[in-house]
Amino acid sequence: MIPFTELHQRFWETLDNGQRAEIRRASNPEDLECLPAFYHLIGYHNPGEIRPLARVAFLLPFAEKHSENTKLLGRQLSDAKISEKRIFQIVRSSSPNDLVQLRRAVQQAKLSSIDWDVFGKNLFYWGKRSKKQLVQSFFIYTKEEE
Repeated sequence: MIPFTELHQRFWETLDNGQRAEIRRASNPEDLECLPAFYHLIGYHNPGEIRPLARVAFLLPFAEKHSENTKLLGRQLSDAKISEKRIFQIVRSSSPNDLVQLRRAVQQAKLSSIDWDVFGKNLFYWGKRSKKQLVQSFFIYTKEEE
């Protein structure tokens, strides 16, 4: 598996505007699996990693800047006044609607930056655990964030 910061950097530096737009227009992560731009982005990977990488690529255009030690996604969504109803809609939805809803929330929040190592890993392994972490970071402040 490649570092997610490298994938983020590759998206913004090696893909042209048309390829980025092709990824941005995908209506769900599975649509990416039929787009040449997606394969230009990920390069060669184990076929078992295609679907998890599509989940990561699905959100790449909407969280543009990488920054280590930034707030977790849930905290940023809370700070951006995304409603808790919306968070629970994401958590209770099944694939691919959960990721479509997450992408809409990320777009609405207009994140200034995200730690792609953390966010990418959560998307790659998206499931109950990642959803639980999203909810917890939405509601719980840590000492560093106060």
